[in-house]
This record gives sequence, C-alpha cells and structure tokens, in this order.
Amino acid sequence: MKKTTAFFLTIGVLAMIIGGIGSAVYFRRAEQSMTDTKKENYTIKNNQNLKEIHLSLSGNAEYNIVTENSNQVTMNTRSSGPVSIKSSLAVEEKNGQVLVSTTSNQKNSDLKGFNFGFFDRGSLISLSIPDSAERIIIDGSASSRINLIGVNAKEVTVTTDNADIQANGINAEKLSIETNNGDLNVYTDVNADKATFKTTNGDIQINDFAASNWSATSTSGSISLDTVKGIATVETTNGDIDARDLKGEADVKSVNGDFSLYGSEIPKKLNVRTQQGSIEIYADEILYDVSINTKTKLGDSTIYGTEKTSYKRGKGSRSFDLQSNSGDISIDGPVDSDDDEDE
Repeated sequence: MKKTTAFFLTIGVLAMIIGGIGSAVYFRRAEQSMTDTKKENYTIKNNQNLKEIHLSLSGNAEYNIVTENSNQVTMNTRSSGPVSIKSSLAVEEKNGQVLVSTTSNQKNSDLKGFNFGFFDRGSLISLSIPDSAERIIIDGSASSRINLIGVNAKEVTVTTDNADIQANGINAEKLSIETNNGDLNVYTDVNADKATFKTTNGDIQINDFAASNWSATSTSGSISLDTVKGIATVETTNGDIDARDLKGEADVKSVNGDFSLYGSEIPKKLNVRTQQGSIEIYADEILYDVSINTKTKLGDSTIYGTEKTSYKRGKGSRSFDLQSNSGDISIDGPVDSDDDEDE
C-alpha cells in the first residue's frame, strides 16, 4: 500500500513539474508572438556640421529619447501584448539643422471579458539621435510621456502641451523644460549651468539636481525638491512647495500654498514670500551662524520654540527673510543646551 501511494505521489509531482515547464514555454512563446518591433534608420549626411536637431513628436505613445555617438537617427517601435503602436519617421536636413518628425497611434486591443495585460512588457517608441548637435529642441503634440534618458548637448529645450516629462542623466549648459498640461519629473544626475522648469497645470519634482542658476515655476501644481543645488527661483500660484536638502541660495514665492524645508543642507540665503500659506523650516543640524527675520500679518511666528520675529547667532552669514500675509512661520531644529542668542 505504501509503495502504491509513493508511486502515485511521484507521478503527481512529475506531472506538476512537466506542466510547469510546459506553461513556462507556452507563456514565453505566447509573449513572443504578441510582441512586435519595428526599426527605422536615417543616416545624417553632414553630421560634422550639425548645429541643431529639432524633434517634433506627435501621437499618444510613450517616447524614450537618448543621444549617442552616432551619425544616425534611429527609431525603434515596440508593441507588446494588447497594446499596438503604429508609427512613422521622417527626417529632413537643411543648413546644419536636422528636423525629425514622428507620429504614433497607440491602441489597446483587449477583447471583451479578457485581460491580456500580463503580456505587456512595455509598449513604447525609443528614439536615438546623435550627440554632436549643439542644440536639441523637442516639441510637438505628443500626449503621453516623454522620457529624456542620457541627453547631452550645449542647449536642450523641451516644450509640450499635453505630455508628462521625465528627465534623467542630462548634461547641458542651458536646459529648459516646459509642459502645459502634465507633470515634470527631474531626477538622478541632471546638471546644467542654467535651467528652467515650468508647468501650467501639473506638478514639478526635482531630485539630485545641480545648476549655477535655475528656476521652477508652476501655475497650478505643487513643487517638490530633494537634494538640489544652485541659485534658485521657485514660484507657485496654486500649490505647495516642499524642499529637502536645498543648497545654495533660494528666492521662493507662493500665492496660495505652504512652504516647507527640511534636512541637513540649508541655503546660505533664503527669501520666502507667501500670500496664503504657512512657512516651516527644520534644520537637522545646529545653525551656528545665522540671521533670521520674519513677518506675518495673520499668523504666529515661532523661532526655536519661542514667539519672536528675529534671531541672530554669530556673524549671520546665513540669512533667512521669511514673510507671510496669512500663515504661521516656524523655524526649529537642534540647539545647544547652553545656546544663547547673540544680541
């Protein structure tokens, strides 16, 4: 009896193993059969005298943009699972300028009652352009997401109406990114001498970024900053501004929104103006050399746990000028047990 039971258990385990292998093979073949790739190339004839590349992107597919050491414009279109993309590429050269126009039409072909989303391994368009151009201009009517991945040029300008933008690994002397109806996300090793980020209706998030001079402006949306460096101008009309480890100098304005700053990196010079919003600063480390002046019409001003409008310690080489028409102002952080304010 025991031998019979062991025999059938062994048969059952083998059947499960064989079934699992078969399922994996079937899944792989099904995935491959549901994945379609299309590649288009254009070789630039006068790459050595290339001054500008102008990308005009349209359609509802996601785009990846990258620069490479090449004399070619290459577009790879990947359709996976139920998501299909029809695309086209047109390139024109004229007087040191290369005009690249792309179209995309993305459709989801799910059958009623069935969901094949697990076969989707990323349907998008990857566009590679030469890194020898002095200027890169990106615009058009694209309405999905545009990912800038490793884009290098002296000047990079991006202007869109209805697309989210993600920037990663960019080096430029001048960088300008603007979207009217979409979010803007700048993260991981983006460097520029001068940079401008702007949204009309969308949030801005900037992480691990450095520029000599830079600005971030949102008409309707929040602004989030983390580990950024430079002389900055940050403005919102309707939205909060949250910052962590903000290094350099900053001029901050908010019409209807709060401002908060945390971390161990605090600007050497900080000016904040809010119309309807509170101001909160918390330094992780003791500020030994600082001058603080606050002013609020409708709200309380608290500096290191005490209601006051000014504070100075040391020479005051680090200065905060904080004003709010309607909102509380709070500055806090660790202090020495025998910390006395300099008169």
